[in-house]
Amino acid sequence: MNERSPHLSSLFFFLVGGLTGAGISLLLAPQSGKAIRQMMASKLSGGADSVRALRDRVVTRGEGAWDEAAHRVGEAASALSGSVERKAGKRSELPSA
Repeated sequence: MNERSPHLSSLFFFLVGGLTGAGISLLLAPQSGKAIRQMMASKLSGGADSVRALRDRVVTRGEGAWDEAAHRVGEAASALSGSVERKAGKRSELPSA
């Protein structure tokens, strides 16, 4: 009854390998922990700034597309309204039977 799952042992070795790799990378890092934290903070801040800039560009393009679509719908509605009015005018000119 002491059978072990092959998935459990694979997960265990994966975690041990990840922890070993993380430990070795910290031991061999050419900078102090404080310098690494500062570098990571500046990169994360730069990444956040990039995401905000991308968001602003997407919003601006979306607003432009919305305005263009509203303009085209307005033109189409005007054209359709004019067409309906012209057809209604032609029907009123026809003699009634």
